[in-house]
Amino acid sequence: MNPIDEKLNRLLKAAAKAPTAGPGEAPLGMATRVLACWRAAAQPDGGDFLVVWFRRAALCACMLTVAGLVWSYRASASPGGADMVADAAMSAGVEP
Repeated sequence: MNPIDEKLNRLLKAAAKAPTAGPGEAPLGMATRVLACWRAAAQPDGGDFLVVWFRRAALCACMLTVAGLVWSYRASASPGGADMVADAAMSAGVEP
């Protein structure tokens, strides 16, 4: 007989001698899963609201920042600004 077969036979004999759960007793794994689900259901779920609220506030702040940058860029690049008039007067040699 192979050594693996001998080990398998010993394992099967030991498993046959192991005590079994009583008729009204749940297996250990099932009891553990039930307790874990029960504990998870008992925890308050108030943190999700704050996460969503802060995410939306951050997105709004980013959008406002981008809008402010675009507005200031357009204001500085538009012709006819005070700086553009002063630069044009200096380059033409006109004294105020």
